[in-house]
Amino acid sequence: MARGLSAALAAAGFLLSACEPEPRQWLVSVSTDAPAPRFGDHLLLEVMGEGAICTGCMRLIGVDGPDSLPVSFGVVPREEGAAVRVRARLYRAEQAGPDGLPGGPALIDAVARLPPLDGETHVALDLSMRCFGVPSLPEQRATCDPEAGALAPEPVLPLLSEVEARPEPGSWPSAAPVPCQGPAPAGMVCVPGGVFLLGTPRPGYTIDLDELSQPERLVRLGAFAIDADEVTVGMVRELVATGQIRSEPVARDLDAPGSDLGACTYLGASDGANDALPVNCVTHALAEEACSARGLRLPTEAEWEVAAGNLDDETAYPWGNGGDLCAMALLGRGRGSGEADQGVFENSGCRPLDAPVPWGPVAGGAPSDVTALGIRNLAGNMSEWVADTFAPYAAPCWQSGGPLLVDPVCREPAPGAALGFSYRGSSWSGYKLGARATARSHERASAFNPATGFRCARPM
Repeated sequence: MARGLSAALAAAGFLLSACEPEPRQWLVSVSTDAPAPRFGDHLLLEVMGEGAICTGCMRLIGVDGPDSLPVSFGVVPREEGAAVRVRARLYRAEQAGPDGLPGGPALIDAVARLPPLDGETHVALDLSMRCFGVPSLPEQRATCDPEAGALAPEPVLPLLSEVEARPEPGSWPSAAPVPCQGPAPAGMVCVPGGVFLLGTPRPGYTIDLDELSQPERLVRLGAFAIDADEVTVGMVRELVATGQIRSEPVARDLDAPGSDLGACTYLGASDGANDALPVNCVTHALAEEACSARGLRLPTEAEWEVAAGNLDDETAYPWGNGGDLCAMALLGRGRGSGEADQGVFENSGCRPLDAPVPWGPVAGGAPSDVTALGIRNLAGNMSEWVADTFAPYAAPCWQSGGPLLVDPVCREPAPGAALGFSYRGSSWSGYKLGARATARSHERASAFNPATGFRCARPM
């Protein structure tokens, strides 16, 4: 143990012992049923005196995998009859703030009192995934009760000898993967289900402060199938021609080439020249109608994000965590401010200056914009409508059901907000930040534009 940390602990009246045996101490054994290190690669242990947090009485332990737990630490009282509390927090390194302490609720946090000391007293402190996302309130003596998954008075830790079975890392039943049942329909890819984190621990892409992908939400999804490619003009024209849908996308307005309607890909029910292009200039209602006519539905925000982030790999982009975004995805190829009409905003940050590129979406998009499962153009080419009404992740519709949300879909706006629907991904005229798998945005229900299309999904 570092000398400075030992001095701080001793000055506070307690010592976390790990090196030499002590005749009178608590030995606290910490374990968890959480998949590690996926849901926690840092374990922060803290000793607390009665009525006040003992500043500096901490030890940080790296959790590299299941074999890192259980871990034990000793607590030596400074005086007989000392009232001692301990706290353990399992979290991911990316959650650490400038002070090194975890920020946000996406962690397992337990506080408990130590029992009366009787020589060397072995006790058990177990961190349950049922408490993921329920931070303790030490100043109120409240911590998560694993049975209820909600805050309750702090317990006294049980003696290790009285605990019948300890949890093992990864043993949480809900962590089991959900396999695909049979092959996906033609043109679709099956995405296995499981438990994932929706959102990001730090602010990322935002149009306004309400659109941060925070706080993270723990979700469990069933297996689902999703279109490998964006829905095309040809697919929609067939639905129109056969009377399966009543609405049509807004058609390209060739008499207004300076407006954004010049990039609409639909040319009319009888014109198949653009059949290979992804369809755009569609309202959310039309996207839902077209998916329903195929016996499908729009993917939820959670499904879309899990597919784009490669399931439990949770990559930043469909292809991985880095690379030249302008080369990997079809992004930022819009017109500059001097080319577009006033009020039309297009990003041209990826448009090369020495060679012309198509204005609008491209058939097939970018070959490198593909997930490990083979789902194409989730980062760029077209932004895509999803099923959810937009609401911040702190809104009530993202909190119903407790810390674990099962197959969530938000279908009500945030309190006081106008009705709008979420869309995901960036586009041919969009920004790089929108290409992240966790990036969110929204539009009013009646909106349509050349940057937004859709793809369909269904449960498996």
